[in-house]
Amino acid sequence: MTRTDAAPLTAGGLMAEGTALLKAAGVGESALNCGWLLASALRADRLSLLADRGRAVTASEASAFRKFLARKASGEPLAYIIGSQPFCGLTVKVDPRVLVPRPETEELVDLALDFIRGYAPGSSGPVHVLDFGTGSGAIALALAAGCRSALVTAADKSREALDCAEGNARDLGSAGRIRFVEASEVKDCGGPFDLIVTNPPYIPSGVIPGLDMEVRSEPLLALDGGPDGLGVAARIIEQAPEAVKKGGALFMEIGDTQARAVSGMPDRRRWKVSVLKDLCGKSRFLRAVRK
Repeated sequence: MTRTDAAPLTAGGLMAEGTALLKAAGVGESALNCGWLLASALRADRLSLLADRGRAVTASEASAFRKFLARKASGEPLAYIIGSQPFCGLTVKVDPRVLVPRPETEELVDLALDFIRGYAPGSSGPVHVLDFGTGSGAIALALAAGCRSALVTAADKSREALDCAEGNARDLGSAGRIRFVEASEVKDCGGPFDLIVTNPPYIPSGVIPGLDMEVRSEPLLALDGGPDGLGVAARIIEQAPEAVKKGGALFMEIGDTQARAVSGMPDRRRWKVSVLKDLCGKSRFLRAVRK
């Protein structure tokens, strides 16, 4: 059969084809993933495509979509394929240099912003915030967007990650309010700060080989928290007393089984410590206010 005799390509036909392929590959939420990939290949709105399944698709668009499908079926994260991830109302560009921002980290940002709104710094100047381990810059960008009085320092030990974060800041118009620092320790980031917000690597090293392929496609530096998953968290907490002003705070995302261990790390003579739950009811965030 020649190309002219073949059935025309449509959005609905490609959705059915792609969903079946991803399902056969064991990809969860195959229809949803397929919809995002098709929308990206066609440079169209995903919901509009669902409403217009008869939309004609060119051969080149279909080819691009099928390449996306192959990447997703091989275990590549959706956000890397389409090039971005929604986060706190922003579109943050991501690629294999950085971790894909998660929904629970949006909750971390909300907690930090709530603290800032009730915070009374010692002077009338801006609120100084450190996003330690910034990766794509998602936390720093969301804090800058959510609090116009904040001056944010975004730090990461990876130069490649900082390049990604700086690009996002330029694209979103926040470059003038975020300072980027290449640093592997809190003590090397300047300060003192009114607030430190951090989502450190907290997965134990031995667990990582058993994770889904999609997670293992992300930077090891952003996942591996050492033998017990707490190595980076412990260093941050150790250095935080000198980096946080009195009355300021440290907010940290943690693994949902780590609350007891992490909450025992801050010196209670210097910190008022609490563990907060995420929307799923899991103990997910450390909140430590400097006395």
